[in-house]
Amino acid sequence: MSISIREARAGDGPILHRLVCELADHHNELDRVVSKPAELEAGLIPASGRQGCLIAESEGEPVGFVYWYEVFTTFSATSKLYMEDICVSEGARGAGAGFALVKALAQICVERGYTRLEWLAMQDNAAGRKFYTQIGGRVRQGADTWQLQDDDIVALAELE
Repeated sequence: MSISIREARAGDGPILHRLVCELADHHNELDRVVSKPAELEAGLIPASGRQGCLIAESEGEPVGFVYWYEVFTTFSATSKLYMEDICVSEGARGAGAGFALVKALAQICVERGYTRLEWLAMQDNAAGRKFYTQIGGRVRQGADTWQLQDDDIVALAELE
């Protein structure tokens, strides 16, 4: 299977929505997807170079995507690249699409002089964690991801 990588472009909303639904289904969270293709297209296809969305194709068919954005780090006063979401269709897993997508992100880092590429992996995603280890990724020890969500955000915002 030959994999090519391209930037997401106008008209890719339905493709991105299908892949987002596949990602959510993979994590047993399909019921949480409320986005629409047009919203994804508007949000994931950047107007600036500080974020981007790449699509992996096999023989012209989209089989995966990665969404990334730039984050400024105060300790080094430089930027890093954060991989927000990566998804490869189940039928294309193990064929190199995930590797090609992350390699493309590494190339962006090198071109821009970024020294860090970061992402989050769910603890129960054994296949993802295995893949990340194979490409040289390491878990940062001593750090947990925290978040506020939905009603918790509203409750905090309304505290007096």
